[in-house]
Amino acid sequence: MNYRSLYKLGTIGVSFEAYSDMKIWGIPLWKLDPYRIRDSKESSDLSISLTISEKQMQPGKLLKKESAGFFQHIIYELPDGMIWQYERSKNHELQLRYYISSKWDQIQLLEDHSHTDGHLAFEYLGQIIPPVMLRHCMLTFHGVLMEYEGYGIIISAPSGTGKTTHARMWRDLRRALIINGDRAACQKVDGIWTGFGLPWSGTSGEQINRSIPIKAMVVLERNEENRAFQIKGMEAFLSAWANVLKPNWDTALSEKALDLLEDFLRTIPVIRLCCRPDADSVEVLSHVLEGIR
Repeated sequence: MNYRSLYKLGTIGVSFEAYSDMKIWGIPLWKLDPYRIRDSKESSDLSISLTISEKQMQPGKLLKKESAGFFQHIIYELPDGMIWQYERSKNHELQLRYYISSKWDQIQLLEDHSHTDGHLAFEYLGQIIPPVMLRHCMLTFHGVLMEYEGYGIIISAPSGTGKTTHARMWRDLRRALIINGDRAACQKVDGIWTGFGLPWSGTSGEQINRSIPIKAMVVLERNEENRAFQIKGMEAFLSAWANVLKPNWDTALSEKALDLLEDFLRTIPVIRLCCRPDADSVEVLSHVLEGIR
């Protein structure tokens, strides 16, 4: 018998079904447990199934091809949705293949050749979820979402820049709480932009089911000296837009992301932090954050 349960990711109800022969080192269901809904009356907005389907689908037009280290993401169009696959760049050896409906309300695993007992199939969902959230008016930034003194702060930067290092200094020096170490999912709730935890957090391994009102977004850059200052207008927009996770091939959803970001920036200040990976950078950023009301 397959495992099936209902979860809440932000404001989105998710029905999740997994392998019947899961192993303890396979699909990390413990990551989902904090999001589980006990009320059977809750509705589902998204259905995710990691039980491999026998349905045969022929890829259509290529929508996107993007390299990711030794691997690549490839997305093909279908009449009623798309095929999303993950394969090795060098020999095109298929690792994972999913079917995603045109309304982004169904994700079905078609093939898993990763030999990870479902672990990679689960973790890869973190790549697919951001467009689903966009449909429900949720923006997802590539960045750390942390809580400090009752407010959420997003630390955003390209991979390898040092956002995780900086966030952990806040954790160690200021007792900040890291809600998610790689994804900052945000939605306007009752007129307030709010950050939500997610069960996918990249390689950071840090995630908590918690929501927090957003106070500021920090765009981090490496530098030989520590300085922080608020940026506005087009500079703020372009810096934030570069870190929004969005399906560039989907015009409607990309435009929705644009509208949501414009609304986000009306009330959320953007701070540029040029810094070294040291404790003084925390002090410099803290001083600027204290001036935001």
